[in-house]
Amino acid sequence: MKTDTRRMVASAVIAELERAGRTPHWLSESTAIGLAALQSKLDRHADFTVTDLADIADALAVPVASLIPARAEEQETPR
Repeated sequence: MKTDTRRMVASAVIAELERAGRTPHWLSESTAIGLAALQSKLDRHADFTVTDLADIADALAVPVASLIPARAEEQETPR
């Protein structure tokens, strides 16, 4: 995942977490993503997998698309 995309996805996950009034610890427990691994992803040191994003979206009751900013989708669409 490109660095800009990693940053945008992490920011989107953090924003949804804050909107829901939830903590990374809660998200870790709700998704079975280890807390250290989740924190690394939120800190932009590691990439989220598609499975991670699906689990996070399910836990936060939001569409997966809300975790993938439009700019990221545009950058990675082959032309």
